Amino acid sequence: MPDSAQLDLNALYAAIDSTNILPIQPVPCIGLSVNVKEDQYCITETYVQSVLKSGGCPVLIPVQEDVTVLAALLEKIDGLILTGGGDLHPAFFHETITSSPESIHLHRDLYDLRLIKMASDRQIPLLGICRGLQALNVAFGGSLYQDLPTQYPETVLEHSQTLPKSQPSHTIRIDKDSTLYRVLQRETLEVNSFHHQAIKVIAPGLKPTAYATDGVIEAVESNEGRRIWGVQWHPEGMAAADDADMLKLFRFFTDEAERFGKAKRIHRHAISIDSHCDTPMFFPDGVDIGKKNPPLKVNPSLLEGTSDEGKNLYYQTKVDVPGMYEGKLDAIFMVAYLKQGARNPQADKQAFEKTVSILSELKKQIDQYPEIMGLACSSNDIRQLKSEGKKAILSGIENAYGIGGDLRHLPLFKAMGVSYITLCHNGNNDVCDSASDLPEHNGLSDFGRKVVEEMNRSGIMVDISHTSEKTAFDAIEVSKFPVIASHSSVKSVCNHRRNLSDELIKAIAAKNGVIQICLFNDFLSSSGTATIFTAIEHIDYAVRLVGTDYVGIGSDFDGGGGVAGINAANEMINITVELLRKRYTTSDIRKILGGNILRVMDCVQQKLLL
Repeated sequence: MPDSAQLDLNALYAAIDSTNILPIQPVPCIGLSVNVKEDQYCITETYVQSVLKSGGCPVLIPVQEDVTVLAALLEKIDGLILTGGGDLHPAFFHETITSSPESIHLHRDLYDLRLIKMASDRQIPLLGICRGLQALNVAFGGSLYQDLPTQYPETVLEHSQTLPKSQPSHTIRIDKDSTLYRVLQRETLEVNSFHHQAIKVIAPGLKPTAYATDGVIEAVESNEGRRIWGVQWHPEGMAAADDADMLKLFRFFTDEAERFGKAKRIHRHAISIDSHCDTPMFFPDGVDIGKKNPPLKVNPSLLEGTSDEGKNLYYQTKVDVPGMYEGKLDAIFMVAYLKQGARNPQADKQAFEKTVSILSELKKQIDQYPEIMGLACSSNDIRQLKSEGKKAILSGIENAYGIGGDLRHLPLFKAMGVSYITLCHNGNNDVCDSASDLPEHNGLSDFGRKVVEEMNRSGIMVDISHTSEKTAFDAIEVSKFPVIASHSSVKSVCNHRRNLSDELIKAIAAKNGVIQICLFNDFLSSSGTATIFTAIEHIDYAVRLVGTDYVGIGSDFDGGGGVAGINAANEMINITVELLRKRYTTSDIRKILGGNILRVMDCVQQKLLL
């Protein structure tokens, strides 16, 4: 029993009042999934103690089927630990029950799998422990041994120890190319073991990072640059007993959650803008930007890098407003893309009509969902929509071919909400030379100079992505206002004809323009597969070259853009997380996320001369 002093209510309240807890410093909130036993939601205390010892604030997530409630709960946390428990139902990995299951609870299975889907869509750091690792593997498409002792092809260790959880029972081998190794700095580790199922087929998107001596997978992590990890043992049982290695593991996860929480706080006040996506290209296939769409059967001619001409392929579009909410993306430019075609009066007329049709369909879709999005025709519209909690959709035209060879169409497009026009695409047009073609005009044509001047008068930003270098320099010279590269990367990092030289980047910055780093694999890496970390290299290089005032992000999603770790609108917050990891300041991150292109929009639309 406590002594009488501990039971004195006045003393208790006085101790609370005398504690200086203001100002309250943000503490990473770590969600903990709970178990279901005899109609009770419960959790082992060691999970709570391990989170507390690592500097986190544990938050129990009740078992819940209402996804609206789960979404609200997930919004409050910075990391999610999927805790241990009984077996998962084999139906979730397309098997029937073939052995005696241990305490399957379908209600909890549904809850865990919903949590994983929703948390991973929101980029919340995930750590799966024992059953939690197995649930991660199943959620992402892998399978399990239903009964490890009888189904594993080799003789297995005793994976259900009788020793307490605070004591290890076997050794694991850690892959040196893994987060686990980088955290613990060791190739072997003594762990405890309390599991009946185990990973059979590893899920796409995950990779094994540790094995028991019998070959059973003991740890996994994302192989797509995402903050997802899982361990087969119970580190909380040993961390609560002050095991140094297990505490390192929890502190690492808490640090990741803290960084993610800071990223979320930045996005509450920053305006994040993606300056280029090609999603309207899929309107004829039935895509609806107001909701999450199933994979579409599309003509492969619309997809970069495919050679199966004439065969229909399934494609998952990467931009929609629900995904923008998940990724904390406030605004996006959706362009009317015009493939370069014939250059004659009839073709010009058809190009103009197609452009009008695409822009009209975009506005129609926006108008269907006034409660979640709006058409932004100006920088002030973006700010207003942000204040209302809505997403801003802006329009652009990719390829001035779409103006139909008539300067009088430019004010019309401005009235329709067009904020920028890319002067060309992959081929010369009547306006200028393209980066993808032999020189024809030696840069801007005479007509192209008039186009740039009329865009200035109309308040439309000049976009030099896709142009030849000479065209870009000409446009910078002719334009009275800053120009943008809506989706281009750095030639010194990846020597691609579509990327910008140091001299061109400096010229854009000298006129207060902005280069929006493109997330297209071939523009990011010339030697293999790019990831979010490759994109950060391009941002870093441009920042070192000209400063943080002249760099932003233009994904080119649904036009071929997207790499591991930043592959859709719902993953845009990952850029913020990685910039924080690189120790960028909050002020600089806000500029890169959208502040810089907002500045250019203000300048062009308000006719603020250079």
